[in-house]
Amino acid sequence: MKVLVLACLLGVAACAPQQQQQQQVFERPPQRLEEEIINPPQPYNFALAVSDDEFTNYQSRVESQDENGVVTGQFEYVAPNGIRYITSYTADSINGYQATTREEPTDIQIVFPKPVPLEQQAGYVQQ
Repeated sequence: MKVLVLACLLGVAACAPQQQQQQQVFERPPQRLEEEIINPPQPYNFALAVSDDEFTNYQSRVESQDENGVVTGQFEYVAPNGIRYITSYTADSINGYQATTREEPTDIQIVFPKPVPLEQQAGYVQQ
């Protein structure tokens, strides 16, 4: 009988309402939406060229952009096989990047530098 009374008391104690801890509620700050500012295309032009006879390095590039954002340009270089490769391109928001490349033979004899042994290079210090 004592066991039955003890079991009932434990059951009642377990079912009794318990004090609940209040959870902290963190509110998210409101998300700030900003309008994306898109600047209109700015026209530009640039060009560069390298003509190095000592190392037979020949290359150039010309590019421009108009007020609508259409980019047109051309770059060229002489490859180690002596052929000049010329690539002309256009890029815009409708057609993307469009390029064509053509080859032109040249009479340029490419000079390949001769390797210099490490010990003969300026500033080399053996450790």
